[in-house]
Amino acid sequence: MMKWAIRAAIALAALAVLAVAGLTGYVVERFHASRPDVKGELVLDGLTGPARVARDANGVAHIFGANDADVYFALGFTHASERFFQMDMARRYVRGRLSELFGGDLVRSDARMRTLGYERLTADIADRLSPEARAAFEAYAAGVNARLAKGRRSPEYILVRARPAPWTIEDSAAMLVLLAHDLATGAGDDVERARLGGVLSPERLAEFMTGYPDWAPTTLHDEDLRDAYGDVRVQPLPAPGAARAQPDIQPGSNAWAVSGQHARTGRPLLANDPHLGLSSPSIWYLVRLELSYGPVIGASLPGTPFVVLGRNAHGAWGFTNAGFNVIDLTARPRESLEMTARTELITVRGRREPVAVTVMDTPEGPVLDPDWFNLSGFPSGMAVVRRSTVTHPENRVADSVFAIMRSTGWDAFVEAGRGWTAPMQNMLYAGVDGTIGYTTAGLLPLRAEDGEWTGFIPFEDLPRIVNPRGGIIVSANNKVASDAYPWPLPGEYDPHRAVRIEARLAELELHDVDSFKDIQMDVTSEHARRLLPVLLSATPESQLGIQALARLERWDGTLDADGPEGLIFSAWLRVLSAAVWMDELGPAGIWFVQPRRVFLEEVLIGEASHWCDDVRTGEIETCAVTAGLALDAAMAETAAAYGRNIDAWRWGEAHQAHFIHPLSDLPLFGSMFDARTPVPGDGSTVNVNYFSYEAGDYDSVHAATLRAVYDLADLNRSRFMHAPGQSGHPLSPHFRDLAERWAEGGSFEIRDDWAPETPPEGVRVLTLTPR
Repeated sequence: MMKWAIRAAIALAALAVLAVAGLTGYVVERFHASRPDVKGELVLDGLTGPARVARDANGVAHIFGANDADVYFALGFTHASERFFQMDMARRYVRGRLSELFGGDLVRSDARMRTLGYERLTADIADRLSPEARAAFEAYAAGVNARLAKGRRSPEYILVRARPAPWTIEDSAAMLVLLAHDLATGAGDDVERARLGGVLSPERLAEFMTGYPDWAPTTLHDEDLRDAYGDVRVQPLPAPGAARAQPDIQPGSNAWAVSGQHARTGRPLLANDPHLGLSSPSIWYLVRLELSYGPVIGASLPGTPFVVLGRNAHGAWGFTNAGFNVIDLTARPRESLEMTARTELITVRGRREPVAVTVMDTPEGPVLDPDWFNLSGFPSGMAVVRRSTVTHPENRVADSVFAIMRSTGWDAFVEAGRGWTAPMQNMLYAGVDGTIGYTTAGLLPLRAEDGEWTGFIPFEDLPRIVNPRGGIIVSANNKVASDAYPWPLPGEYDPHRAVRIEARLAELELHDVDSFKDIQMDVTSEHARRLLPVLLSATPESQLGIQALARLERWDGTLDADGPEGLIFSAWLRVLSAAVWMDELGPAGIWFVQPRRVFLEEVLIGEASHWCDDVRTGEIETCAVTAGLALDAAMAETAAAYGRNIDAWRWGEAHQAHFIHPLSDLPLFGSMFDARTPVPGDGSTVNVNYFSYEAGDYDSVHAATLRAVYDLADLNRSRFMHAPGQSGHPLSPHFRDLAERWAEGGSFEIRDDWAPETPPEGVRVLTLTPR
């Protein structure tokens, strides 16, 4: 989840330290010694009774204890055994402390996080924990520290010659801030407008900043909204800017639910696959927690004592990112601001004195310093103020997650969202009682005409539907509701996956777990299908271009890993996108090397075809001509990399999921932490595998970090998968054992019908005993 530049700086710092160490044999020996304990008995301080961690054949940890505190202790111990370096990097990133470990190259990252106030926010969140949540955080931290006290630190620390610092409840709070920081949206819209305001005319800017298309679906249907909100009488406030189509990749996900009327069992089904940056190890750690109120099973977040996405005995839940605008960047005259100064001291490895960073705060938020933030496009001499719900002082997300884990039905699930601030999520629920529903949680700002925040949509009025008329709910980062919803919903939304999911659901009268899994793996692109008729009218001139066009004439828009069409289409659109808008954008184009799918459709099949003309020439180029030239250029570039025999090209050869570790680029040892596997699809398919235009290759770096399908007729038939594996230790058999299965659509059950005394075959039990 950390940015590429930060990963590169970490790898360089580690390389410098390793060069000093020069102890390859010692490193290898310590790697082996640091492997997690997975069986036997350990005597530890901090437990009140024995706890058991039973790892199944997939490395999933089933955790049992004498009480809830011991279960959370054992979860902390387990996370620290398998994932501590990942946890440490995340807390340091959020709290602005990477430089302590890696030196001066990370000061810029630390200064940004300190500016945003996240170090203070983690302390505020910890102070606001309820007694129950605090007890869980403290037990979890005690378990983490019990593992650290045993020594045999994670292998990465051997490479960077450092010892990990103890874990605190503020560090667990930092994990919540990390999710909010990564998933909260809105700043990108302000940055794009600032960079393009002096480049494009208002008319061209409106076209480029494409609105959410009329043909695209909403998650909540108008008839259900009228049922739910028909008696609501509010004064709608104007939203600055309308709902937009997503540019590039935004934090995304898929989730859908059907009621029993659409399921073979007569009970609901729920699917969820959150799309985040691929990492090694995975952001998630699958667990079963046997708590006092029953089992909770699903994706835990290392660094916290939660199951964020999963199920209990009463129901299941899945999230997608809402995409609402909850961050504003505003340029203001400095003399108009009420500012106070604070000084942040950043400790830097290898320096005797800390780096002092002066931050100017306003009542709305911090002023961004151009020494640390790229403010290109904003007026020079003006103060750019960042206002965000992420740093709202009433953050009680931790208590909300615990309440979700304990929820006994729809009403309790909805109420659990009270106190959630950020990130705003679309939350889908399915219950064993037959209920399906959709709700949101978080702070959605209301804005006046001048953009000033005037308040938030009341919790009771946030978008919410239970048991919709059609018995189907689909959330794939598409717009949540039409204007039938009585409050404004400015944001950035993706239309294509929702269209495909709805179409696939309509193919069968009754669904089951297998049909839901099949939809999750769907790699037919609605974007490609919409573009193909006009793309086929292109006029390439080269032999390769003509051959490639002939291949696409027989293509249905499915980006299989085993064929050449995905490579042809992807290479073509990358070059064509640049040809369409780089001439208009000029030097500002460096900020827009990215897919803009809905805008490209407006150009090629809508009313914005004038963008096909190259404004740098004296002629008027049609879309057919521009597309043909782009195809010729793309095929020449692709042939240089993969040969001139188009029939031998394979999308999966070029397009591989890359699970990136902070030390992946480290010579000699970096490959131990890396994982790759061929994948189908692209950024527009239900089975998302997004590649970056700017990177210049086709590596998938953003995809489904978890796949789950819940069967409410028998929750033990629910299926799970993530990648590359459960463990973060490169010598563990569960480090990358799931990657290929994940790519192929495999899955497994995590059942709650066995105890550690009578485990299934292949289960290894580690007993933690109090001293």
